[in-house]
Amino acid sequence: MLSILFILAAATQPPLPLQWAQFRRAGALSRVSETVDVATGGKRIGADFPYQLRFTKDALGEKPQIKWADSATCPAVRSVIASMTSIKMPSPAPYGVPGEQMMITVDGTGYSLTAPSSDNMGEITISSNVGSPLAAWIDASFKQLAPCWKTSAP
Repeated sequence: MLSILFILAAATQPPLPLQWAQFRRAGALSRVSETVDVATGGKRIGADFPYQLRFTKDALGEKPQIKWADSATCPAVRSVIASMTSIKMPSPAPYGVPGEQMMITVDGTGYSLTAPSSDNMGEITISSNVGSPLAAWIDASFKQLAPCWKTSAP
């Protein structure tokens, strides 16, 4: 558990202007974290809402790698953002409640998402480990976005 907290507390980039979401995965044993910051992009193209993404890869003892993508040059950006609404949300599972399992995982990969919620002006933050709907969505999103990343900001 401490190693996951260490990775999650690793050097993070300042928020992007107009940033409204972030998702990440962090390996407890590999000590590598990958973070995608989601922001409203600069120029609207037609009726499409513009998105800008920043990818940051932090590995213990290495300089962070930063890459960029936007919805104007990569259709996968829009697809990943839209698919965020289909993540199956977990329900609370307080420890000690009869019928609830008490399970603590100290290794694996930690996954998290912070995004606006469907509540008026609300925000949600969820986190999980491997094998969860959130982990599946984040892994699929990283795979979809892989060809989009560029070394210079849009």
